[in-house]
Amino acid sequence: MSIIAAGVIICLSALPARAQEDVRPIPSWVSDRGYWVVENNTDSTVVYFYDNDSQLVCKRGVKGRLNTDRKKTKLWLTKELEQLMTAWERGRKQMMDGVSGLSRY
Repeated sequence: MSIIAAGVIICLSALPARAQEDVRPIPSWVSDRGYWVVENNTDSTVVYFYDNDSQLVCKRGVKGRLNTDRKKTKLWLTKELEQLMTAWERGRKQMMDGVSGLSRY
């Protein structure tokens, strides 16, 4: 009986180690503040920037087609997203500060 118990304990202790091997690192172009979607047309591109709640933050047109398979393009889009999110969050904060300031009167 103790041999079976020891075997079960050894098998169960190996499970967490096995599960950790399947975890993949997050790529450098993935933002924790939102995401972008690229719509390539024949001679232009539209990029949609969203926050984590899937709310559209900005829509930008770009001349030519973007190759989203390139790491450089993904990093550029993520940098643009980060800048937009910073400006968008500042704008929301200023708008909320203005609303709270009006409530004092």
